[in-house]
Amino acid sequence: MDMQRFSEILKAYGGNPQHWPMYEREAALQVLQCSLEAKNLQREALLLDHLLSAAPMPEISSALQKRILKATQPPVYKRILSWLTFEQPLKFASAFAISCLVALIIWNVMPTSSVSSPSKIDLAQEHSSNAMGEEEELIIVAFSL
Repeated sequence: MDMQRFSEILKAYGGNPQHWPMYEREAALQVLQCSLEAKNLQREALLLDHLLSAAPMPEISSALQKRILKATQPPVYKRILSWLTFEQPLKFASAFAISCLVALIIWNVMPTSSVSSPSKIDLAQEHSSNAMGEEEELIIVAFSL
């Protein structure tokens, strides 16, 4: 690692080696051990870190927070239109899956055909024939619309 990259790491992440990127930390620590210039740069970065952490945090008003949130969020109609476009395939796929699920639920809940299930007349005929015995047969003719 050269001194320029070491300086960039200090400017971006500060003087604490724990904050440096893991994949560059070992090389940066070797530069730090071998170079007096690197030690001076780290000392300056640690001083700046200390000054920044000691500075009071400004208070943000709730009106400013609302303005920031409003500026960063798209309007409702744009969010709805984004669901209808093919620009976001994951959202389109999830909308398609949900609609298929709803259709499947409706299909399962719908009553079955009257041909396959016994009607009230069939049940009444069976009950009557069982009650009267085998000698007599009861014929029930029903017309249904």
